[in-house]
Amino acid sequence: PGGAGYKFAGPVCGSIHPPGGVPVAVGGRGTTIPSIGIRIAGDRLAVLRSCNPPVVARTRDGSTLLDLRTVDPGSDGAVAAALRRCA
Repeated sequence: PGGAGYKFAGPVCGSIHPPGGVPVAVGGRGTTIPSIGIRIAGDRLAVLRSCNPPVVARTRDGSTLLDLRTVDPGSDGAVAAALRRCA
């Protein structure tokens, strides 16, 4: 993930998620890859997708989740701006 992603998550909005790794289909049961993301309370998909460029995220258990593995480091500023719109 983008290096700045770890820095902008807290001050912008939301919380760091998940602690540890994300399960993957290859490598056997219990295999994970290192990951970090941002969890924002509520469904913020419409706000994130309306940004330019659109930010792709998903919802689960009443929260919006953004996987920072999918963010190019050059896009950190655009993602931070999109997250500020969710605050």
